Amino acid sequence: MVVFILLPLLIAALLFAFIRYKYPNGTTQLLVVAFALGAVFALGSVLAEYLASLTRFDDLKNLRRMAFYAFIIVAGSQEFFRFLILRYYILPKPIFRTPADGIAYSIMISMGMTTVMLLMNNKALVGASVFHDYIYTAALANIIFAVFMGFFVGLGKSRENRFIDSMTGLFAAVFFHGLYRFCFYSQEYRLAVVVGIAATLIALVFIYRSITANSKES
Repeated sequence: MVVFILLPLLIAALLFAFIRYKYPNGTTQLLVVAFALGAVFALGSVLAEYLASLTRFDDLKNLRRMAFYAFIIVAGSQEFFRFLILRYYILPKPIFRTPADGIAYSIMISMGMTTVMLLMNNKALVGASVFHDYIYTAALANIIFAVFMGFFVGLGKSRENRFIDSMTGLFAAVFFHGLYRFCFYSQEYRLAVVVGIAATLIALVFIYRSITANSKES
């Protein structure tokens, strides 16, 4: 289990090493900053879940409560804090130019958040059995949500409708993240597999489009 808790940190290190290798003359400092900010802002989501536990919103006794907790408390808070970092700190930087940049920085932010949240071990909030199932897919799932947000926020860098692109990325990430969490809380694992496959295919399309767009710009 320790390996899966530290998997986000390993993914972030591999992404950093890959970008460093591919662009040896480029700067990678912002990637480290993105990871660090993700780790710090993860505390905001932890606080949201803690407040939900104090007000008994984490008492998942029916589907309506599960949906509210999954989409609003967990997915909503995590994606909102990731969005704040990506949209208002990373996006204005001159080095941020394309959807591929958006995806890379979004993943680094996400891995910082995921590392902290797994290390803090919030199984007391979601139940030991649910946390045990969730931990094995957390890092890879959060990469997919990060791709959704990063692609659209990056797309808005060079377009006039930046607000629409940014909101599309935010709501797409919240929707798929919330649905993913809801599947675990309701223990609908077959639905989770279907959602996971669909989300992965969409994310791969976004990655392909971002790479081809980046190649054309180069």
